Amino acid sequence: MKMVRMLSMILLCLLITACSNAFAKREYNSDEKISQTSDRYAKEVSVGNSTNRQYSLTVGKFNGRETLWEETLEENQDVEIDISFSLSNGRGKIVHIDKDDNVTTVIECTPDTSTDGFVTKTLSLTSGQNRLKLVGYDCENIDLKIQAH
Repeated sequence: MKMVRMLSMILLCLLITACSNAFAKREYNSDEKISQTSDRYAKEVSVGNSTNRQYSLTVGKFNGRETLWEETLEENQDVEIDISFSLSNGRGKIVHIDKDDNVTTVIECTPDTSTDGFVTKTLSLTSGQNRLKLVGYDCENIDLKIQAH
Protein backbone atom coordinates (compact mmCIF):
# COMPACT_ATOMS: atom_id res chain seq x y z
CA MET A 1 0.00 0.00 0.00
CA LYS A 2 2.86 2.37 0.79
CA MET A 3 4.32 1.71 -2.64
CA VAL A 4 1.03 2.64 -4.33
CA ARG A 5 0.85 5.91 -2.38
CA MET A 6 4.44 6.77 -3.20
CA LEU A 7 3.93 6.06 -6.91
CA SER A 8 0.75 8.14 -6.85
CA MET A 9 2.62 11.08 -5.32
CA ILE A 10 5.43 10.79 -7.87
CA LEU A 11 2.95 10.72 -10.75
CA LEU A 12 1.11 13.73 -9.32
CA CYS A 13 4.37 15.68 -9.04
CA LEU A 14 5.31 14.81 -12.62
CA LEU A 15 1.87 15.84 -13.85
CA ILE A 16 2.08 19.20 -12.07
CA THR A 17 5.60 19.83 -13.37
CA ALA A 18 4.67 18.94 -16.94
CA CYS A 19 1.72 21.36 -16.94
CA SER A 20 3.43 24.24 -15.14
CA ASN A 21 3.71 26.42 -18.25
CA ALA A 22 0.10 25.96 -19.42
CA PHE A 23 -1.02 29.24 -17.82
CA ALA A 24 1.83 31.17 -19.48
CA LYS A 25 1.10 29.80 -22.94
CA ARG A 26 -2.63 30.44 -22.53
CA GLU A 27 -2.10 34.03 -21.33
CA TYR A 28 0.72 34.99 -23.72
CA ASN A 29 -1.61 36.89 -26.08
CA SER A 30 -4.14 38.05 -23.46
CA ASP A 31 -3.84 41.82 -23.05
CA GLU A 32 -6.32 41.54 -20.17
CA LYS A 33 -4.00 39.22 -18.21
CA ILE A 34 -0.78 40.97 -19.22
CA SER A 35 -2.06 44.41 -18.18
CA GLN A 36 -2.92 43.29 -14.65
CA THR A 37 -0.78 44.97 -12.01
CA SER A 38 -0.02 41.60 -10.44
CA ASP A 39 2.69 39.41 -11.87
CA ARG A 40 2.45 35.66 -12.33
CA TYR A 41 5.55 33.72 -13.24
CA ALA A 42 7.77 30.74 -12.55
CA LYS A 43 11.49 31.05 -13.12
CA GLU A 44 14.73 29.32 -12.30
CA VAL A 45 18.27 30.65 -11.96
CA SER A 46 17.51 34.34 -12.33
CA VAL A 47 19.88 37.28 -11.95
CA GLY A 48 18.67 40.84 -12.52
CA ASN A 49 20.55 44.10 -12.22
CA SER A 50 19.15 47.61 -12.45
CA THR A 51 21.20 50.79 -12.50
CA ASN A 52 20.30 54.39 -13.30
CA ARG A 53 19.28 53.90 -16.94
CA GLN A 54 20.18 50.25 -17.57
CA TYR A 55 18.57 46.92 -16.81
CA SER A 56 19.91 43.41 -17.34
CA LEU A 57 18.33 40.04 -16.70
CA THR A 58 19.48 36.47 -17.23
CA VAL A 59 17.11 33.60 -16.52
CA GLY A 60 17.61 29.84 -16.89
CA LYS A 61 13.88 29.09 -17.31
CA PHE A 62 10.86 31.41 -17.41
CA ASN A 63 7.08 31.13 -17.81
CA GLY A 64 4.59 33.93 -17.18
CA ARG A 65 4.67 37.71 -16.89
CA GLU A 66 6.93 39.87 -14.72
CA THR A 67 7.15 43.65 -14.35
CA LEU A 68 10.65 44.92 -15.16
CA TRP A 69 10.08 48.67 -14.81
CA GLU A 70 7.32 50.96 -13.58
CA GLU A 71 7.10 54.76 -13.42
CA THR A 72 4.40 57.40 -13.18
CA LEU A 73 5.01 60.40 -15.46
CA GLU A 74 3.54 63.89 -15.30
CA GLU A 75 3.53 64.37 -19.08
CA ASN A 76 3.85 62.38 -22.31
CA GLN A 77 7.34 61.73 -23.60
CA ASP A 78 9.14 59.63 -26.17
CA VAL A 79 12.14 57.65 -24.91
CA GLU A 80 14.64 55.77 -27.04
CA ILE A 81 15.88 52.49 -25.60
CA ASP A 82 18.39 49.95 -26.82
CA ILE A 83 17.35 46.32 -26.31
CA SER A 84 19.36 43.14 -26.62
CA PHE A 85 17.09 40.09 -26.22
CA SER A 86 17.90 36.44 -26.82
CA LEU A 87 16.76 33.02 -25.64
CA SER A 88 17.54 29.44 -26.60
CA ASN A 89 14.01 28.04 -26.37
CA GLY A 90 10.42 29.27 -26.16
CA ARG A 91 8.78 32.58 -26.97
CA GLY A 92 9.15 35.87 -25.11
CA LYS A 93 8.32 39.52 -25.50
CA ILE A 94 8.76 42.86 -23.80
CA VAL A 95 5.54 44.89 -23.65
CA HIS A 96 4.70 48.47 -22.66
CA ILE A 97 1.51 49.03 -20.65
CA ASP A 98 0.10 52.55 -20.27
CA LYS A 99 -2.25 53.99 -17.63
CA ASP A 100 -5.30 52.80 -19.61
CA ASP A 101 -3.93 49.22 -19.66
CA ASN A 102 -3.19 49.36 -23.39
CA VAL A 103 -0.54 46.73 -24.18
CA THR A 104 2.01 47.37 -26.94
CA THR A 105 4.66 44.82 -27.89
CA VAL A 106 8.08 46.49 -27.92
CA ILE A 107 10.02 43.43 -29.09
CA GLU A 108 9.25 39.73 -29.48
CA CYS A 109 11.84 36.97 -29.39
CA THR A 110 12.20 33.31 -30.32
CA PRO A 111 15.44 31.36 -30.76
CA ASP A 112 15.27 32.25 -34.49
CA THR A 113 14.61 35.98 -33.95
CA SER A 114 17.02 36.77 -31.10
CA THR A 115 18.68 40.14 -31.57
CA ASP A 116 22.26 40.28 -32.74
CA GLY A 117 23.45 43.04 -30.44
CA PHE A 118 21.30 46.04 -29.56
CA VAL A 119 18.17 47.20 -31.40
CA THR A 120 16.88 50.75 -30.86
CA LYS A 121 13.18 51.19 -30.11
CA THR A 122 11.16 54.33 -29.34
CA LEU A 123 8.68 54.10 -26.46
CA SER A 124 5.80 56.59 -26.44
CA LEU A 125 5.24 56.96 -22.71
CA THR A 126 2.02 58.65 -21.61
CA SER A 127 1.28 60.75 -18.56
CA GLY A 128 0.34 58.50 -15.67
CA GLN A 129 1.56 55.00 -14.97
CA ASN A 130 3.82 53.21 -17.47
CA ARG A 131 5.16 49.67 -17.13
CA LEU A 132 7.42 47.31 -19.03
CA LYS A 133 6.83 43.59 -18.60
CA LEU A 134 8.55 40.44 -19.71
CA VAL A 135 6.00 37.90 -20.97
CA GLY A 136 6.92 34.40 -22.09
CA TYR A 137 6.43 30.66 -22.10
CA ASP A 138 8.83 27.71 -22.39
CA CYS A 139 11.68 30.27 -22.23
CA GLU A 140 15.18 29.02 -21.56
CA ASN A 141 18.45 30.92 -21.24
CA ILE A 142 17.04 34.43 -21.48
CA ASP A 143 19.62 37.18 -21.87
CA LEU A 144 18.00 40.63 -21.77
CA LYS A 145 19.63 44.06 -21.65
CA ILE A 146 17.80 47.40 -21.82
CA GLN A 147 19.51 50.80 -21.94
CA ALA A 148 17.61 54.11 -21.97
CA HIS A 149 19.03 57.17 -23.72
